[in-house]
Amino acid sequence: MKFITRMSMLALALSGYCISGAEAPAGYYSSLNGKSEGELKTAVYNLIHNFTKVSSYSNLPQYFQKTDVYPDSRRWWDMYSDIPFYAPSFSGLNREHSFPKSWWGGSESTTAYVDLNHLYPAEARANQAKSNFPLGEVAPGSSPRFDNGVVRVGKPATGLGGNTQWVFEPNEEYRGDFARTYFYMVTCYQNLTWATKYDWMLLQNTYPTLQGWASQMLLRWSREDPVSEKERNRNEQVFRIQNNRNPFID
Repeated sequence: MKFITRMSMLALALSGYCISGAEAPAGYYSSLNGKSEGELKTAVYNLIHNFTKVSSYSNLPQYFQKTDVYPDSRRWWDMYSDIPFYAPSFSGLNREHSFPKSWWGGSESTTAYVDLNHLYPAEARANQAKSNFPLGEVAPGSSPRFDNGVVRVGKPATGLGGNTQWVFEPNEEYRGDFARTYFYMVTCYQNLTWATKYDWMLLQNTYPTLQGWASQMLLRWSREDPVSEKERNRNEQVFRIQNNRNPFID
């Protein structure tokens, strides 16, 4: 097998998820043809970066009713807990930046602040426990500082975490969802400058934008938890609202 360097890990992810264009309109990904590695990543950035912003951050629950409720139900689809909450009430939930806003400095002027591709309804207590910690896996045998049976926060397993004290570990059912969300974010917002005190997963580069440990872990999560019908349906609904797609889902 051809050796895959850290420099080509994200390109591998891009090529693996962009080619099929499963639910995308005909020709949506045609601008990516013939490109690879950094050139491919920038081509994807150019394709998805400009989109229609939602009306406001405060109105996100209105959009979540189209993107994040179970089929044939009004129950919110919350990847952070198994507590049942039901729309249209948003009580007990937060509008969660799964890719923490502090990582780009928290500016509300960037479209990342209201980009549905990484915003999810999240049970408030779990969201607060997550804070702005990087994704990771909690060290085996350690005692998590938070564990609700769905997500955990604890000390990182060896080789993970980028020298942070704590990591956020999603349920195995949703690890691929978070991985593909992060692939989208570091591509769609490769123009941003990351806050250096929170750069546990990130590099100040257009390509690669993920540290080696992070890209390897996220690629593994993406393989172990393939694209689900939930993600496909959500991607389609977001496209109808924002007019852009997450190519790592397609």
